[in-house]
Order: sequence, then structure tokens, then C-alpha cells
Amino acid sequence: MATNENKSTLVHDAIALFIITLVAGVLLGAVYMITKDPIAEAEEKATNEAYAAVYKDAEFASDDTLTKAVESFAKDVTEGKADDDAYSYTDVEFIEARTASSGGSQTGYVVKVSGKGYGGAVTIALGITNEGEILGIQILDASNETPGLGQNSTKTDWNGQYVGMTADKTLSVVKDGSGSSDNGTINSISGATITSNAVTRAVNVALKFVAGQQ
Repeated sequence: MATNENKSTLVHDAIALFIITLVAGVLLGAVYMITKDPIAEAEEKATNEAYAAVYKDAEFASDDTLTKAVESFAKDVTEGKADDDAYSYTDVEFIEARTASSGGSQTGYVVKVSGKGYGGAVTIALGITNEGEILGIQILDASNETPGLGQNSTKTDWNGQYVGMTADKTLSVVKDGSGSSDNGTINSISGATITSNAVTRAVNVALKFVAGQQ
């Protein structure tokens, strides 16, 4: 049977633990509030720079109509309504799209989307013309992928394969080095097929969105 002294010690320890947990929670909340805006600003800056790189000499914008189209399409992707014979896209996150304009006329879109890779989300930015041709691609984040393998998706000598691909075919990954724009196949990163498929599925989703805006 616990003595009064033991009971008192247990109560004291419980109170001390509660106070420590409370203080830690308050401090974490304060750190989050302090860093939230700078982190968001840094992410927005990186996104804008990526858009400028993947769709050169264009101006980017969004409006309520496009925002609603993005939300509706993202829901369809999550529900499997964008799936095809090659892939399921239910774990792809369609994040945003903006129109790309030059000389006062809309010429295409910039899109931010992520696919589930080996270690987590692989986030990409794409520039796509109104006709569905990929003008540029940049991997925004592949930090969760394996160094020297999946993280090689950030290298232009690999992801440059997507440039020039079009929305008239579903892109897929091959491992035998036979990838070709003629049939919409992408050469896999050696030892990182999962990452390669993650990027390809994300690109397919972006192409499907642009094709649906015509």
C-alpha cells in the first residue's frame, strides 16, 4: 500500500510533468508562430523562381475561376477519377496552377504538384503550353529521397527528358534505357525507379489538368 509520502511524491511528479509539458507546448507554439511567415515567404520565393525558370519570359497569375478548377481537379485526383491504365494517382497532390501570359495573351500554365516517392513527397514545378507541351521542369524538393539515387531527380540531365513531352500520351517509366519522346517513355534513374515513377505520375497529373482546361 502506498504511503502518504509516496502519494505526495506521485502528485508532485505529476504536477511537475504537466508544467513541463505545458511550457514546452507554449514554447513550440511560439517558435511556430515566429517561423511560420518566414518559411512561407521562402517557399513562395522558391516557387516563383522555379516558375520563372520553367516558363521563361512570362507573367503568372491566378483568379477565382482557376482556383476553383484546381480545387475540383485535386479532389478528382484524390478520388481516383484521374487514374488511367498506366497509373493510379490517388497519392499525387495537385497543389496549384497559374496562367502564364506573354504579350498580354495566355500561352500556358505553370503548375506545382507532388508525387509520393521512396521517402516522401517529391515536389515539382512545370511550365506547360496551352497545347499541352512541357516547356520546362524543376524539382522543388526531393530531400526525402535517397542521396545519390532518388535525389538525382533534381539533375537536369535526367529530368530534362520531360521537356518536349506532350499531353497526347500518358508518360511511363522504362528501365532498359529505351526511353523516347516518340512513345512517351522516360528512362528511370538507376536504382531509383520509385522516385522516377513519382515524378512521372506527378507530371501526368499536371498534363491532365492542362488538357482539361481547353
